[in-house]
Amino acid sequence: MARRMFQRKRGGLLVSLYEQEAELLGMTARDMMGIVVDPPDGDVRDRLYPRAYLDPTEETAQGDYDALVHDDLVRARRDAFAVIVDRLESAVPNNRGIIEITLQPEEEMQWLTAVNDARLVIGTALGVTEETDTDFEADDPRFEYGVLYSWLTQVHFELVTLMLDEIGETGSDDSGGIDPS
Repeated sequence: MARRMFQRKRGGLLVSLYEQEAELLGMTARDMMGIVVDPPDGDVRDRLYPRAYLDPTEETAQGDYDALVHDDLVRARRDAFAVIVDRLESAVPNNRGIIEITLQPEEEMQWLTAVNDARLVIGTALGVTEETDTDFEADDPRFEYGVLYSWLTQVHFELVTLMLDEIGETGSDDSGGIDPS
């Protein structure tokens, strides 16, 4: 049976990561904190902070929009990565080398957002599209980032699947995000 990284437990969402996975996620989150605050010009910046107005004649409206929401978007993204870093840095592995953290409901969406943003940044830098294969050869300079992107995709998929399963067919999560069992 495959190990599940995320399981619903009383009081929150249990995250179970091998030490190496926790180190990788923590390192990625620390790196991303800087990138979301000051992204490089070009595709990565455009992917993280897309324009609200595509019409080039709407620069004034775009400037107004940026002035209104950009700082909040940056702060929310930075804070989401900071939650991951803080929780992982304070965690101690058990005797099996697994770090277990119970996320509170308000932290769950921050983890999901941060993992997705990391995927966006790395995938954009790699030029990932629906048609792109990220199984790069070991001697390809993109290899390690391709592996990281694939792993983050797995983490994201598991989180999204768990959350969607909780919503069920009704389209709402009546439990408030916590399974009472």
